[in-house]
Amino acid sequence: MKFLSFFHLALVIVFAALNGIMLYLFMLQLPFGLDPFLISLAAWDQLSPQIVYVAIICSLIAVAGALLVQRLSDSWKNRLLYARGQYPHPASDVFLSSRKQPFEAADLQAKFSRVKDAGFSRKVQTEVWQEAYLRQSGKPVVLNTRIHWSMLRDLYVLALYFLVFFLIGWVINLGVPFQIVAIYLFLYGTQTLFLMLTARRTGYRLVDNVLALELGLGDGAAKSSGK
Repeated sequence: MKFLSFFHLALVIVFAALNGIMLYLFMLQLPFGLDPFLISLAAWDQLSPQIVYVAIICSLIAVAGALLVQRLSDSWKNRLLYARGQYPHPASDVFLSSRKQPFEAADLQAKFSRVKDAGFSRKVQTEVWQEAYLRQSGKPVVLNTRIHWSMLRDLYVLALYFLVFFLIGWVINLGVPFQIVAIYLFLYGTQTLFLMLTARRTGYRLVDNVLALELGLGDGAAKSSGK
């Protein structure tokens, strides 16, 4: 577990650093790539003091992002991921979902009659699932999915964080040719969208894995497609 925690932290730091470098290049109105980055370092003296200010600001943004994603609560991460203010956990509608699940809804509702009796309250759905999670959290399929979800969710939050700063930088640098802007818009937008969809799907897979085990379907049975 210590290794996984270290790997998770390292992944967050690397992702934040790469996004910080992208923001640095954009603020200098340079195209994306390794060569422009190396050229900017070689021409540091000629571009000073502007490049110094940009490097410091982008470094601070990257460090702040890496720290923020470590300190932000799971509840807030879920709110950002699922765009829900109340009951943002993916288990809040797992007992009455329209998506494809690896078990029959009737079997699930029969085993967890408390949810049906509560009128499928999102609060009760979340509570019942969390109780089931505590019983199944040590199973490899649940543990692995939880780790993957946590990593993807953190990367999504970071991607969203940098997308906001990119948009602010775009407003500041309105004179940047759109050919350059379009590249960064594509990069920031694509990574944010990809991570959002992947993290959401992994979160749904986690809640389904737990309930599949509760229904006795086995470790390999729960492979939901998500929304």
